[in-house]
Amino acid sequence: MKAEWKLERISKVNIAILKLAIYELNYTDIPFKVVINEAVELAKKYGEETSKTFVNGILASIVKNREEC
Repeated sequence: MKAEWKLERISKVNIAILKLAIYELNYTDIPFKVVINEAVELAKKYGEETSKTFVNGILASIVKNREEC
């Protein structure tokens, strides 16, 4: 099941963290595990209680989809 979330439902902090992490995944040589770990740490510090799980899930899905291609 694919959830169709509108950007308005996602906090600005989570959007900023995801943008940074996605940039790092696409344009740097930083290992994806490091990128995801740092993004989750930022979400823990600056996001809401559920932010760490949300950010981890989104980034893990992106990495999984990239590996399947």
